[in-house]
Amino acid sequence: MSSADSPAEVAQDERMIKADLQLSKLQIMFNLQADKRLIYIGVQPTVALRYLTRLVAARPRILRNHIRRIYLAIQCADNEQLTGALIDLLLVLRGRGQFLVNRLIQQSGPLLHSDHRIAMNKAVDTRDLSRLVDLPLEHAVLSNGRCMQFSRQKLH
Repeated sequence: MSSADSPAEVAQDERMIKADLQLSKLQIMFNLQADKRLIYIGVQPTVALRYLTRLVAARPRILRNHIRRIYLAIQCADNEQLTGALIDLLLVLRGRGQFLVNRLIQQSGPLLHSDHRIAMNKAVDTRDLSRLVDLPLEHAVLSNGRCMQFSRQKLH
């Protein structure tokens, strides 16, 4: 800030920067909706990952969004988001799509904790979603008690 800049001008500049950032985020969201590729090509993958996470929560049956979210979590090297995305996919598929899920878990391998990977593989192989209860569910937007619901069904 130079001595010629008044506090009002500085505040105006800050508002313009925040507005540009919001427009940039909005543009990313529009681009994601128009782009049908599974792999995100863009400048802000973390913003895209947050948007896809919300999109999965709003429309959980759209498989493409789950897969894009998983690949974005891999691209961002975010193992917590990746774990949540894989759990959500397992919950939506309900034991189906074993080949797809195994492939995604394998591609996620280096980022996943080994015990998480083992639990997911067992859940896929046995189609027993109650195994997901022991995984961290903070980033699984579809769990909301579903893992507990499946474990209670197995117990009774």
